[in-house]
Amino acid sequence: MDSRVFSLCVLAAVAFAAPGPDLKKIAAQVNARKTSWTAGENDHFKGRSLESTRRLMGYKRNPDRVLPMATFSEELLAATPKEFRTDLNCIGPVLNQGDCGSCWAFGAAESISDRTCLAHGKFIQLAPLDLVDCDQDDNGCDGGDPGSAYTYAQTNGLATEGCLPYLTSEGGPVPTCAPDAQPCLNFINTPGCNTTCANGAVYNSDKHFLTNVYGVQGVQQIMTEISTNGPVEAAFTVYQDFLAYKSGVYVQTSQDALGGHAIKIIGYGTLNGVDYWECQNSWTTTWGDQGMFLIRRGTDECGIEDDIVAGTPQ
Repeated sequence: MDSRVFSLCVLAAVAFAAPGPDLKKIAAQVNARKTSWTAGENDHFKGRSLESTRRLMGYKRNPDRVLPMATFSEELLAATPKEFRTDLNCIGPVLNQGDCGSCWAFGAAESISDRTCLAHGKFIQLAPLDLVDCDQDDNGCDGGDPGSAYTYAQTNGLATEGCLPYLTSEGGPVPTCAPDAQPCLNFINTPGCNTTCANGAVYNSDKHFLTNVYGVQGVQQIMTEISTNGPVEAAFTVYQDFLAYKSGVYVQTSQDALGGHAIKIIGYGTLNGVDYWECQNSWTTTWGDQGMFLIRRGTDECGIEDDIVAGTPQ
């Protein structure tokens, strides 16, 4: 049996062994602190077990990964706006990774889609499924590395969502349910690599490529990268209180780590005196602020500034 399939089978077998975090209790504790954010019970995690929750955290950095680092001139750094948000015409919708640890693929496909739109003036959603199924350097629903996801897009290209839809509701292999029925507790094994387009297109001709892949280090460099070139993929450690995020600028209050998670950063700014990164998640609009969240900027909150990956569309 494929090792990653075996791993998923083990996870599925124990998925209901322990109840999930008590969101109501967590929310009460967070709100009592009168911190920079508000907590509540997000429907996406109601009724979900602890193991099934952890399984969504699919960020697994490859320790051998080496990427060149972006560098900007002092003039460009100085000219970087204090607040910025990517043109919403080039920001794709909040997506649903389903019960699959594919956040690493969603963060990559979403940010590359947005950057491709900024470069060419037309939004086309690129397929997270292309990475989940066909990127052999990562582990599908059992996690992956943003750097290798971007490298796959450079070497192999990414097909469009129309060619390789993700959810069963759209003709893909990953089961889901309506937002008002979340969460869906039906785990899946990583689907096999499929090169037949659902929309009749030719897989290899449907691809969109990157010309390069690189990392970004340092708060000012990240701000300049986003305001100059578009959204980036980032990763951070998720703590239990994050599951209850509703609004405001998230600052960690819990000590219970659940795992690493990858997302897309689309902008930055300041709210009530707290600097933030504006991020888009892949947990549907039934979580957070319609699927979005703000997290404190400049303090490396939960490691959010440690691993930033980007690339240039062809």
